[in-house]
Amino acid sequence: MLTLTHIADTHLGHRQYGLKQREDDMVSTTRAAFREMVEERGTDAILLPGDLFHSRDLRPKILHQIEQELEQIPDDVPVLVSRGNHDENLTPRDVTWLNYLHQRGHIVFLKAELNADPETAWFNPYDPEDPGQSAGFYDIDVAGLDGPVRVFGLQWRGAKTGQALQQVAKGIEETNEMHGEPAWTVLLAHFGIEDEVPTLGGTVTHGELRDVKDTVDYLALGHIHKRYESGGWIYNPGSPEAHNTREGRPEWEHGYYSVTLDAEDSGTGGDVADFDVAHHATKRRPYYRIEFDVTPHESPGDLETAFQKHVQYEQAAMREYCSQDAFMAQDEPRAPIIDLRFTGTLQFSRGDFRTDELAAWVEDACDALYVQMNTGIRTANVQQLISEIDEDEVFKDGQLNTAALEHRVFETIAKESIYDDHAADVADVLGNAHQMAQAEEAVEDIRDSVSSARQELFPDLADDVVLDIEEDPFADAEAAEEASGDTVDDDADAETEEVVEQ
Repeated sequence: MLTLTHIADTHLGHRQYGLKQREDDMVSTTRAAFREMVEERGTDAILLPGDLFHSRDLRPKILHQIEQELEQIPDDVPVLVSRGNHDENLTPRDVTWLNYLHQRGHIVFLKAELNADPETAWFNPYDPEDPGQSAGFYDIDVAGLDGPVRVFGLQWRGAKTGQALQQVAKGIEETNEMHGEPAWTVLLAHFGIEDEVPTLGGTVTHGELRDVKDTVDYLALGHIHKRYESGGWIYNPGSPEAHNTREGRPEWEHGYYSVTLDAEDSGTGGDVADFDVAHHATKRRPYYRIEFDVTPHESPGDLETAFQKHVQYEQAAMREYCSQDAFMAQDEPRAPIIDLRFTGTLQFSRGDFRTDELAAWVEDACDALYVQMNTGIRTANVQQLISEIDEDEVFKDGQLNTAALEHRVFETIAKESIYDDHAADVADVLGNAHQMAQAEEAVEDIRDSVSSARQELFPDLADDVVLDIEEDPFADAEAAEEASGDTVDDDADAETEEVVEQ
């Protein structure tokens, strides 16, 4: 019998919301998971397909912490790691921290050599006497099996993943011909699957996996932070920690898998008769959502009083939710991250809606670690705009002209703010950011675009003025589209809320 554990997307070093405590959470959650794997699951190997780190540029403290944790894992339990998009981008450095950990013997860094032959990947075996900077595959010998359990690794390839998978399938076949057939095969990889997780950046279809399926028994995935499984051979455990409010929803499962293989003795050798996969929730920090409709309240004072009563009413349910086993630390609930969402139509000036003061009150009243605010509201003026939309302006040949509609809404919002003198320009900036998010462009690119536009619009105030983009800056445009009988995909970019947190 052999037990593997499969974890992904630990994102060590992620100082979410700029909080040191969240950076510490990433380490403590990974530490607890590793200890469970070794002490309770009796794992024989740990599989980690990508995003061990949140960035390839590590603070020394993070590297020191992960070395300490890896040193606690017994020498006979290999930690097999492949590269994710956060560990390294598509223009790799000669030596990365994954190479360093591999050379130090803390991990086995698995990757496919894809440059030598455009048709076939090359996989070199791991040699503990001469580990090099990486390896192509790692064999785990199991008593009773007529071959090893062979683990391969494919690094993050982004848009080139489909092509790389065809190379990998051929490469595995050639490797097995050269080194002997394994009893069971695992592939570590870092990508999403289009059919299983729509709108979450999936780039691979089941059709592109057809050849891989012929050579691989267990596809150990990372990249998407939500648990999913497919076809009895594809498994994605979900990140140990949630990394934004969307991921913190209860329907998003987070944790790791334990995979148990049974050997069937056939007299002349053994085959893997069956394998069992179980998912285990990680010990992590809870998110709790509080929603409040601003529509019925005519004045700031009325709204504040009603809001405080609403939050106090929510506290009992929040305490019960945060008392779940997954959210406990030393028999006490962890301080939650509050996902605070204002909805509806504001009946008074946006300038009198003191969301920062309300958020500060919630943080104190709920003993929260942090309050992430989403002001997905529209003002009465925007509501009036929606009702008065000229169909000839926003419809063209019977199709909704999304860009024109967005510009009208964003311009109206800007006119109610300190950006009144630049309302049209600010509307252009918001519209461009929305289009970039829908096109799944990198968070850093969207942030840089907004920052550059800010400096051009406000050159004399570049250090003091920021564009006031909320967590969901497109809520008013989406509401307008809904009112017009059309909708946009509000999940088009899972990281949009991360953009506006910066």
